[in-house]
Amino acid sequence: MLRYLPLLLILSACGSRRGLTPPLSPEAEAAAYQAELSATYLDPERSILSDTKRARLAALGGLSFYPIDPAYHITAQLERYGEPKLLQMPTSSERTVEYLIYARANFELDGQSVSLDVLQSTNPYVPEEYKNLLFVPFRDATSGSETYGGGRYLDVPLPEGNTLVLDFNRAYHPYCAYSLGYSCPVPPQQNTLPVAVRAGVRTTDLVEEDY
Repeated sequence: MLRYLPLLLILSACGSRRGLTPPLSPEAEAAAYQAELSATYLDPERSILSDTKRARLAALGGLSFYPIDPAYHITAQLERYGEPKLLQMPTSSERTVEYLIYARANFELDGQSVSLDVLQSTNPYVPEEYKNLLFVPFRDATSGSETYGGGRYLDVPLPEGNTLVLDFNRAYHPYCAYSLGYSCPVPPQQNTLPVAVRAGVRTTDLVEEDY
């Protein structure tokens, strides 16, 4: 099962009199991430798309995203569980995958108090570059209309404290949204947001209707 998408490694440093590049703003980082994500699907050597779908995507100018909105760059408060909890997640196929519930992320969105479970893979074969990332699958009020019905994903770095940055401008579709035959985790019921998250990737005519 291939859940992981290539992530853009943004190297930024503090500016100085030596002329070092100043750090990018969260909005600029999100824009760079989106551009790289779209480029991945257009690249014949990295894309999971068939030649036909890749040509259609090129005609569309790449993946479609909502306008970047700093209101969706959110700092959530982490609520850790007393004991680690294991979650058996269904997938788009008949198999299940196991994740550890790392914490509950609580935050405000669209004037409402909402929360999402933040997950950590228990798979010992996770690629090295993803071992320090947490997984946040979610659905929201756009799922099935403006975005893929099977939900969207966020990958976020392990936090050092009790807060976690969730930048929904980086939300992406699983591979299953674009190509049948993949086994993609289905967001658990507790990760269904009652609000519309109009940030990150959105539907084009490339998205599969079935999931």
